[in-house]
Amino acid sequence: MFSEYIKLTGRGEKGRRSLTQQEAYDALTSYLNGDADLLQLAVLLMLQRVRCETPQEAAGYIQALRDTIAKEWHTLDVDLDWPCFAGKKRQPPWLLLAAKVLAQQGKRIVLHGFSAVDALKFQIEAACPALNIQRADTPEQARQILMQSNICYLPLSAYCPKLVPLLALREKVGLRTPLNTVARSLNPTSAPFAIHGVFHKGYEKLHAQAALLTGEVNMIAFKGEGGESEINPRVSSTVCGVKTKKVVSSYFEEEWPTYLEQTSGAHTEVSADYLLSVWSGEVKDEYGDAAVICTLALLLKQFNSDATQQESIQLAKQYWHNRNKNL
Repeated sequence: MFSEYIKLTGRGEKGRRSLTQQEAYDALTSYLNGDADLLQLAVLLMLQRVRCETPQEAAGYIQALRDTIAKEWHTLDVDLDWPCFAGKKRQPPWLLLAAKVLAQQGKRIVLHGFSAVDALKFQIEAACPALNIQRADTPEQARQILMQSNICYLPLSAYCPKLVPLLALREKVGLRTPLNTVARSLNPTSAPFAIHGVFHKGYEKLHAQAALLTGEVNMIAFKGEGGESEINPRVSSTVCGVKTKKVVSSYFEEEWPTYLEQTSGAHTEVSADYLLSVWSGEVKDEYGDAAVICTLALLLKQFNSDATQQESIQLAKQYWHNRNKNL
């Protein structure tokens, strides 16, 4: 049966087609249930990778993997889902400082990721302990941490362990697969807001279209710095997303202008210690300030869609400059 999905995707130019959302759901569910082997799944994924997965295929895979997530995760009271799967190389993960600021403002945030995706990059999980962002491996641990600090980090193995070996396919075949797109989209706690960073321009649209198909109510996606869910303030950003008003969800696109016109994009120290020194005010980093403010502003506008971009930026500046520098 699984071979039929491969045939549909891999036939000659005139005979092949992409899978429907239901077919993608059935295909991955079949594998997860043990009715297909890894080779078959890998062939299907790479055929889709060659022509780029469709929003329908991504949506089907998202739904199949969400079915494996324990329902206890959905009982958590979370405002914002923040996947962190790329890692950082040129800049430290400023997104963590933005997340800390929002947590101080009362937003309950779940960061989640997979630290083995790219061993050459500094992984977000590695910076969390220094910033007092605790890791949770069970829903109950997450509940307790969120009650204490409004923010926690979940490793992928805690909520969707069946995806972990599938992401390892990237190392074996040398290319990302559609499941690297899907990993960011699982929203394990069913948070009402979500932010996705993508590495390749164009994938922000795919993420948003798939989110609409899977019932997300408020999410945004954009080409982030290094592929992470963090604004690069030195360039303009196209934000694609889903917003819901009066229970009606719709797709949208929005342009955010360049925030720093003349600032150097030179690499800086990529470490948790450097983040901590900027948070405490010991070190002044113009780029870092701007990355935090722009990322915050994007989220603040998501929380209040009636606010203008400039109003959101001004509020983000206020939150950042007035942060409690004690962790």
